Amino acid sequence: MKETAWQEKEEFGFSFPFRCWDSALPEFVFPSHWHEYYELVIVLDGKVQVKIDGDSWEASRGDIVAINLGQLHGYPCSENGTRLRFFQFEAGIFSKDARVVSGEAVFSRKPVLRGGGKAEQDASDKALYTRVCGLLASMFTEYWEQKKGYRLAIKSDLYQLALVYLRNGSPGNDSLSNNSPSAMKHHASFVTEQRMERVYQLIFKNFDNIDLGLEEAARIAALSPSYFARLFKERTGRSFYDYLSTIRVSHAAEFLLMTDLPVSLVAGKCGFNSLPTFHRVFKAEKGCTPAVYRKKVKQQNSNN
Repeated sequence: MKETAWQEKEEFGFSFPFRCWDSALPEFVFPSHWHEYYELVIVLDGKVQVKIDGDSWEASRGDIVAINLGQLHGYPCSENGTRLRFFQFEAGIFSKDARVVSGEAVFSRKPVLRGGGKAEQDASDKALYTRVCGLLASMFTEYWEQKKGYRLAIKSDLYQLALVYLRNGSPGNDSLSNNSPSAMKHHASFVTEQRMERVYQLIFKNFDNIDLGLEEAARIAALSPSYFARLFKERTGRSFYDYLSTIRVSHAAEFLLMTDLPVSLVAGKCGFNSLPTFHRVFKAEKGCTPAVYRKKVKQQNSNN
């Protein structure tokens, strides 16, 4: 079953289309989405499940995850204490290099490059891994120290990164012919994909709206509520309201850890119409009440 998801359109903070950052939450979870920029993730600690184009991998400490332009991906679960480092950059940073700007799958060798010394590593993987780790470390330092010429240094590292992946890519990974069954099937479902994308954007931009419901989502998708409900569950594996609740709880968890707002205010800011409902849904997702979650996680962070 093909999965689809919302398009993330977060703007880069300045004219240089590159950023890197570390995850803050002790359990990193992010639903399926796609975006028009590249993403590399290195697991600093712990383990995370990665889902890319319908396939799942487990990435553990030292592993590197590579996401191409427009590739559907998500992080459905992670173990407690997992820390991830993200590198995100637009294709435009490569200027007029047609091979990259055209949207070629630069990171086509393997979705997950295993850390040094792991059994899955062959000799070529080991060489690639060592080179990629060095480039990521260099970019991270340049980005956060911002010494004179740091943008030039990062751009140089990105060109080298693209080059080592392109030259070490597995053969036969070219895009499918437009006449292949997979390509034709994709084209036939294009209208449905566009409709569902509008729904995902609605959810992620309006999760705090208490009145957001299935009828409004169906209207945005230009489908009847009953047909939309079936289609949504087919595409996500969850009902519309279950999916919406998951997004709201994810935002609530961030509010609880990043602010000192009362639990009742957090509930309202995340679209819950009553405190009892918020407690019930949050506990079902996280295994404890909001107040206990805030206390437990903050204690863990202070002990680390």
